[in-house]
Amino acid sequence: MANETLAMEPEAPAPAKKGLFGPKTPPPPETSPATEQINLLTARLRVGEERYSELRKKFLVVEQNMLSNHKKAMAEIKALQTELNEMKRTIQAVEDKIITIIKELRLTARKEDIDVMKKYLDIWDPVKFVTSEQVEKIIDDKLGKKEKEKPPTYDSPT
Repeated sequence: MANETLAMEPEAPAPAKKGLFGPKTPPPPETSPATEQINLLTARLRVGEERYSELRKKFLVVEQNMLSNHKKAMAEIKALQTELNEMKRTIQAVEDKIITIIKELRLTARKEDIDVMKKYLDIWDPVKFVTSEQVEKIIDDKLGKKEKEKPPTYDSPT
């Protein structure tokens, strides 16, 4: 063991060589295994914290996007509901008009009824009917002719 500790002890740094490119950096000093583990854990912790920070930022962005998408979706749903209600009112108005038309069509005459009326009109032949003015004129004409045909009668005073 003693030999092992001696082998692990750092050797004295080599004297710095002076050359064209300047002095070389000395090799890093050797550290104990506990220090290496602490450094390794510290690095891992730092990486974990960075990942956590990045994930938190991404989560905030996702949350903001989700909220804005939710607002947009709610606005679209509200617009669609308004449009749907308007369409329902329009459909109801059309249904009411159709019902009114159906009621009016039920009140109109059928073809059979019109055929019966046509037969009566053919029988009566209203074209040959006369108006009251025409009747009065005919009567006046007839009375006028009779008065002209009658000899005048003279009443004598006796």
